[in-house]
Amino acid sequence: MERLPIAELRRKAQSGSVVAEAFLGICYLDGVDVEVDYKEAFRLLSNAAEQGVPRAMASLARMYADGLGTPQDLQEAVRLYEKAARAGEFFAQIELARIYARGLGVPVDGAVALRWYSAACQEANVADCEELREARAYLANRAGKPAS
Repeated sequence: MERLPIAELRRKAQSGSVVAEAFLGICYLDGVDVEVDYKEAFRLLSNAAEQGVPRAMASLARMYADGLGTPQDLQEAVRLYEKAARAGEFFAQIELARIYARGLGVPVDGAVALRWYSAACQEANVADCEELREARAYLANRAGKPAS
């Protein structure tokens, strides 16, 4: 998919496209073609997430998880990751699996981690990437082990 220029993303976002708003928010979050601006990223991603854009939910969850432009709030991060993951958002599924596998702000729960890594593998709409290899490795290592 070809990336739109920032000016075009801004125009589409201002015209009401929540998908453009989400992508513009991600640009501000990661400093893609613009300076990093967590306040603007938070504003854009919050609106797009409220409108149901899963990628925006996952990116906003990352802001809460890492305390980027907002106080760190792991409970809110998990809530947003779960909402995005249930909508099939691959990276949210991976992050939730990591959170539960490592006990990051939640008790370690191998069964929940296994469920989210499995979902990521089943619904992966990405080419082979580090996250997909991570999920496959987790599943392979858990094969034959009882869920904890």
